[in-house]
Amino acid sequence: MAPIHHMLAHFPIALLFVALLIILVRAFFDTPSVRRVESALPLLLILGVSGGIAAFVAGLSIWPSEAITSSPMGRNKLLIAAWMLAAWSVVALMRLRGGPTLWERGGRWPMVIMSLAGGMLLATTGALGGYLLGSPSRFSDGLRAVGWDVYHTFFAPNWALGAAAVLALVIIGLGFTRKQA
Repeated sequence: MAPIHHMLAHFPIALLFVALLIILVRAFFDTPSVRRVESALPLLLILGVSGGIAAFVAGLSIWPSEAITSSPMGRNKLLIAAWMLAAWSVVALMRLRGGPTLWERGGRWPMVIMSLAGGMLLATTGALGGYLLGSPSRFSDGLRAVGWDVYHTFFAPNWALGAAAVLALVIIGLGFTRKQA
């Protein structure tokens, strides 16, 4: 199953990084050609998130759960991959719900912020995957520079996770109850 996970993982990485590039370009430029390129964004996001979910599920089948959860790096990989999928799912939902006019109605900066967060989580997920396969990357030097050693479990206090979950539910609720202009 490991080769299937490796093949599955690289497609969403490519699709989501292309989506990030399109989001950044669209945030700062509003030309007809940029709008045409941006029209591919929903498809890229749907395929990227769907492929990410498939890669996540395939990745869970590579090692026994006892092995992956007993390793700090394995726990980090699961945690960061789940956060990455959540961030890109939010980006996809914002773009699908907001449509192409999202950029003119105040959605520009939330898209930029969430996609940058998703991009950082995507890069971190990939770096951790490389470490688990014995192929470390230079990206971890940047993580170490900001104070996180990939060989130790990243912990967030339970209250912070609870607050984040409540905030996410409030934001989603506001998004669904807000009237379209």
